[in-house]
Amino acid sequence: MKINNQFLISVVVSICYLILISCNKESNETLPVINLKNNAGYTTNKCYLANHIIKLGITASGKDANITNLVIKCKGKDFTKTITDEGCNTSLLDIDKSFTNVWGDTLQWTITVMDKNRNFASLNIITFDTSKIYAPIKSYTNLEMGMQNNASLPQLLNAANGTLYSVAQGQQNPGFIDVLCYFYVTSGLPSYTFSSAGDSDAPLYYPFVSSLSIKNYTDWDYATQLSAASFDNCSTDSLLVASFHSGAGFSSRKYKFADAGKVVPFKTQSGKIGLIKVLSVSGNEAGKIVFDLKIQQ
Repeated sequence: MKINNQFLISVVVSICYLILISCNKESNETLPVINLKNNAGYTTNKCYLANHIIKLGITASGKDANITNLVIKCKGKDFTKTITDEGCNTSLLDIDKSFTNVWGDTLQWTITVMDKNRNFASLNIITFDTSKIYAPIKSYTNLEMGMQNNASLPQLLNAANGTLYSVAQGQQNPGFIDVLCYFYVTSGLPSYTFSSAGDSDAPLYYPFVSSLSIKNYTDWDYATQLSAASFDNCSTDSLLVASFHSGAGFSSRKYKFADAGKVVPFKTQSGKIGLIKVLSVSGNEAGKIVFDLKIQQ
C-alpha cells in the first residue's frame, strides 16, 4: 500500500511534539521551587538599596530531593561575581543573606539552587544604587584616646557622635560605647589596638567590661588599604561603603598595629560604617592614640 509522504511526516512531527511536551512536563514537575521573601526590610526586584545594603530572603524546596547548593551571583556592566556558593542538605531552605553593595549602581542578582538530583532553579532581580543616594557623613578631628593605663585621657568612644567617655562614664552608659583602645606586644612587636567591648580580649585590659550589661561589637577591616588622601577627600559615605568588607580574611574583632598614617575601616554594632585615620601614637600601656574619624550619619 502506498503511504502518503506528507501524511507520514505529519505523524512523525506530532509524535515528536507529544514526546517533547511529555519530557518538559516531567522536567517541570521535578524542578526545585525557589522564592524571595517580600516582607518589609527585604530587597525586591527593581528597588533602590537602603544604605547600600541588599538583604535577600530566600526559600527553596525540592520536589523529590533535598536542596544541596545555593549560589548567588552579582552581574554589573563589565563583570559577573559569585558572592555565595555554599552547600546544604535540607528539604526546605529558608535563609537570609545580606551584603554591602560595593560593586556598582545597577546590578542583576541571580539566585540559583540545586537539589540532590542535580536539578536547578533560578530567579533574577535588578537593584539600583546610584550615586544620588550616597549619604552625608559626620566628621570628627583630633580625637585623643588613652590606652588601658592612661588615667588622664578618656579611653572609650561613641563613634556615631564622636563623644569620648571615661571608664566610669562608660560603665553607666554601656550601650553608647563602640570603641576602646589598648596597647600590647604581639609577636615581639608593639601594637596600638582598636577594639570594642565585644572583643573577647577586652576584659584582659579593661576588667570592667566583663560586668557590662551591653557589650557592643565593632567589626574591623584589617585587609583593605586606603590612603590618607582618600580619607581627606571623602565627603559622602561612598568611600566608607566601598572600603569596609566583612567576613573571613577581611574583618576581625580588633585592629592591631594602628600606626600613624593608617586608615582603618570599621562597622559598629548598630550598622554604621566608618573610617579612622591615625594621626599619631605615643607611650605604651599608659600612652595614647590621636585620630580623625568619619562615619555614616
